[in-house]
Amino acid sequence: MHMLNNIIMRLVIYYLSWLLVLGGIFHLFPQILYYVDLEHKRTSMGTSVDFETAISPALGNIQDGVLRLIDPAHTIPILVALILAFAVTLPITWVYRWTRPRKKYNQAFAHTLLMVPIAIALVVFLVKGSLALAFSLAGIVAAVRFRTALEEPLDAVYMFMAIGIGLATGIQLTTVAYIASLVFVILSLGVWKSNYGARPAVLTGWTIVQPDESTQTPGSKKEGNAPRKSYNARLQVHTTKADEAQLAATPVLANRSKRWQLAEVIQNEDGTAIVVFDIWLKKSVDLPSFIRDIEEGGKQYVDKVELKRDEELKKDEIETA
Repeated sequence: MHMLNNIIMRLVIYYLSWLLVLGGIFHLFPQILYYVDLEHKRTSMGTSVDFETAISPALGNIQDGVLRLIDPAHTIPILVALILAFAVTLPITWVYRWTRPRKKYNQAFAHTLLMVPIAIALVVFLVKGSLALAFSLAGIVAAVRFRTALEEPLDAVYMFMAIGIGLATGIQLTTVAYIASLVFVILSLGVWKSNYGARPAVLTGWTIVQPDESTQTPGSKKEGNAPRKSYNARLQVHTTKADEAQLAATPVLANRSKRWQLAEVIQNEDGTAIVVFDIWLKKSVDLPSFIRDIEEGGKQYVDKVELKRDEELKKDEIETA
């Protein structure tokens, strides 16, 4: 259970499990691949599952329609597409839950991400063999005027990814859907973990100038340190590598505090250092989880993390005096 709490291990186990499950099913029932490939060839030739024959009295009776519905050549490609649309989208919703800040997280949007690929895959099955149905669907959508306001640009990226998976599974490009899901998950976690673009680059002409870390930090409202009274706690990260420890703490501080700044870096004689942050903690923060996330983010070089609130700091000052 502890291993499954690691998000990387959970994703690796999930994707590998699906490969093994699908490989086993296709090995035991190779005709499934035959039906899926047959549907893919129909798509390439501009035709698809013959729904019109199944529902039109002029081309067949009700008995013929029922027989087509239970015909594996028609039903298996649809089932495979819908199941895979759900399966490869599920880890994308996990990444959305893990990486989005609490204030920006939307449960309804997570549900939408999970359902949209299924709906799109089904729609693709309906319209890809009929130009008339495609135009009819466009008219219906225009009449309904379904809209959703996405406040964050990144939410739109997640939605486009869900739509792309639905389209890929709908036209039997299941390998494309699987690889796209895997690559998207890896890149999303990489961008989130690295806190890419947290600070704008400082340029002098055509040369990049490194800012002074002690006076310009991602959590500062302005250049230079803000007054101590603007913060309600002090975080001390004991480390063997000050720069790496600061980078490891940055995403946690950005998500769990209202504001923060780098107060100082204390260099010890034995080569270790103490990176000190002034922070204003959110009321909803779970302190053990907050400290544990910083320790796990820099576990290779973070020895200990200490957090003291203002009342504890004042008590220490009185005792010292």
